[in-house]
Amino acid sequence: MAWYAGLIIGIIAGVIGIPWAIDTWILPEPKIRPCILRFFKRGKGYTKTALLPDPKPSVGNQPIILQIPPPSSSHSHVEVKLTIDYVDGLPKAPPKIRDPFEEGMALKKKYKYEEAIRLFRQALAQGATGSQKVALLILIGNCFIEQSKFSEAEGHYKKAAAIAEATDQVGLSAVYNNIGLIYQSKGDYDKALGWYQKSLKITEQIGDQAGLAPTYNNIGFIYQSKGDYDKALEWHQKSLKITEHIGDQEGLAANYNNIGSIYHSKGDYDKALEWHQRSLKITEHIGDQEGLATNYNNIGGIYHSKGEYDKALDWFQKSLKITEQIGDQAGLATNYNNIGLIYRYKGEYDKALDWYQKSLKIKEQIGDQAGLAATYNNIGGIYKYKGDYDKALDWYQKSLKITEQIGNQAGLATTYNNIGGVYDSKGDYDKALEYYQKSLKITERMGAKDKIEIVRRNIEGLKAKGQKK
Repeated sequence: MAWYAGLIIGIIAGVIGIPWAIDTWILPEPKIRPCILRFFKRGKGYTKTALLPDPKPSVGNQPIILQIPPPSSSHSHVEVKLTIDYVDGLPKAPPKIRDPFEEGMALKKKYKYEEAIRLFRQALAQGATGSQKVALLILIGNCFIEQSKFSEAEGHYKKAAAIAEATDQVGLSAVYNNIGLIYQSKGDYDKALGWYQKSLKITEQIGDQAGLAPTYNNIGFIYQSKGDYDKALEWHQKSLKITEHIGDQEGLAANYNNIGSIYHSKGDYDKALEWHQRSLKITEHIGDQEGLATNYNNIGGIYHSKGEYDKALDWFQKSLKITEQIGDQAGLATNYNNIGLIYRYKGEYDKALDWYQKSLKIKEQIGDQAGLAATYNNIGGIYKYKGDYDKALDWYQKSLKITEQIGNQAGLATTYNNIGGVYDSKGDYDKALEYYQKSLKITERMGAKDKIEIVRRNIEGLKAKGQKK
């Protein structure tokens, strides 16, 4: 049985993911989130994710801006979760099923999700049975989740679960993991944790050691998203122990990267760099080009957080070169976004805007709704820094519209905070407080400690300006 982990990208401000980074909660002097590498391995394949960390609270009385955490995919600084591509039975199926399946997988890899869905459905109609049906329904759900179409994804996962419950425990475990990813992408961490625990229970019951590692990783991501870094580290270490035991080199590289991201989030940049370098050494040894791009991005994120922008840019450019060579569109979008972040922090706003627009174009092409929301948020941040508050509000409202549509709670909290920041800067403190409180309500419900601290600091800033809560 082969399990492939399909990565879902998160926005640079507080989710989980690899291929690209985003400006989420924007603080006066925000930081980049470390890239997180996740993997899910069953026989072959693993998922990688990278992300930049949320900025730390700024000094002074400027409102803190946040970045949006996306729910999907990739190689850059973003908090994202991972989906499992369960393909059991399909590689050895009769040609009438196997051929559309293989063609669909190739298109999925190229981010042509609608075409892939059509081919997976074609395979389903050719008499697929048992675990083949489960696998194809999961793959269709994964294509929807990559596009942030969560309702459609969940519908297909539930159909797969109804079939898998009686005969396919491995497939059922994959379904539960992916449903957990939907809730994590929406910022409902407690519900996501419940589904991951259900997946974990099955993998423990069937004695699937290799399957435990990715589930431990996902649970670690939940605690990282909530700002409980020590607990996150415990789960990633449990995953690491398994990958070391089974000698999984790709899994080790992913674990090293994920642990590095935890230390990045904790502000221990030297230790983060040490873990990312260990991951880099393995990806170089096994010739994993996508893994190299991810590691280069993550190392660039560390130098960004240290304020060494030129060095960060060098690493992002190295990552960009690889993503261009291998034709990784989601990775390119991430790279463009991260390079835009560098120019933003250097105060070169027009140049940052150019890179964000390049990232935006790709996200529109591949139908990444969560990614679009994140980039709209980043562009809004640029106009806020330039003092063009009305234009900033326009972009934040575009971001808000998408986050409401896809139900991304973390994105809503971010956008509410950032809209509050614009009204704060305009001197409309009552309206600013209204949006800050909306953001605080969501972050408290999510249990996202870092975000709660940021929003509270913004509210305290209003008080310092003579406003009462």
